[in-house]
Amino acid sequence: MVSRNIALDYAKGIGIVIVVFAHLWRGLAGAGLLNGWSPDVVAGISSACTLLSMPIFFFVSGLLYGRSMARRHGLKEFAGKVDAIFYPYLIWSVIIGLFEMLGSGLRNHSGHWGDVLDILWNPHGIFWFLYVLLLTFALVELMIYVVGVQWARLLVLPTGALLLLAYPWAPRLFCLPEFCMSFIYFALGMTLAGVLPKVQRPSWPGFGLASLALLTFTYLAHAAWHMGTHSMRSVSPNALLTALAILLLFMTMCYALPEKGLAWLAYLGERSMDIYLVHLLFVATVRIFLHKVIHAQALLVYLVPGIC
Repeated sequence: MVSRNIALDYAKGIGIVIVVFAHLWRGLAGAGLLNGWSPDVVAGISSACTLLSMPIFFFVSGLLYGRSMARRHGLKEFAGKVDAIFYPYLIWSVIIGLFEMLGSGLRNHSGHWGDVLDILWNPHGIFWFLYVLLLTFALVELMIYVVGVQWARLLVLPTGALLLLAYPWAPRLFCLPEFCMSFIYFALGMTLAGVLPKVQRPSWPGFGLASLALLTFTYLAHAAWHMGTHSMRSVSPNALLTALAILLLFMTMCYALPEKGLAWLAYLGERSMDIYLVHLLFVATVRIFLHKVIHAQALLVYLVPGIC
């Protein structure tokens, strides 16, 4: 039995909390509840959330895939990805689309039937991630089919770099801009799959230093160096180096956590896909109730139930 790489569960657990916070934060901004805040601060926090979460999820996905690709690839493997990713994408896109139509006038964005009918080529809202993740697996499987496992492993990172360079010319259809921005982090995970340790290096001082360095660097990248992402979905090419530095510090922090005693965080990581799929319904409902019914004004009133 292969032991589970707990650092990856920790990374996904922390990442999904950041994702939930980011969507709550942007919902509050869209509802005008952050009008008293500096626009630069609001945008900076949104950018920081993207940089702290999206590269992590693509990197971890690539890492896990890279460790098993030699024995698990081909049409059967990709069919499993369709079951795990594409069908939930279709189902939840329809559910959220109907929710937006029923909630027209209450939510920040009103929905219409066109939003539901074009989900095969134009993913909406948070579901771009699932769409792009499936495109990523499709491209890697195609590379393996054409050049074999070993060459695919060697070529995947240069392919990611080329896609990043192609980003400015990518058409909006099929989420291609997000695909071009995100593939490189999956490719990096694949490339490092045989290098990163599978066991923890527990050290609370190490965790503290890595966390402090991560927060400090993220703050300076936005407040002093203006190196944030221009996209709310993934990391735009201008912020590549920022994202790579954050990724290094983030993974260092996760490996420094103890293997035992944080089962709740590991569980969040294990269930991160489920949380990603359902959290928007809960977050939006809570915000609408607090804003439209209770007329709450305090930011913490929205943040605490929205995240918890």
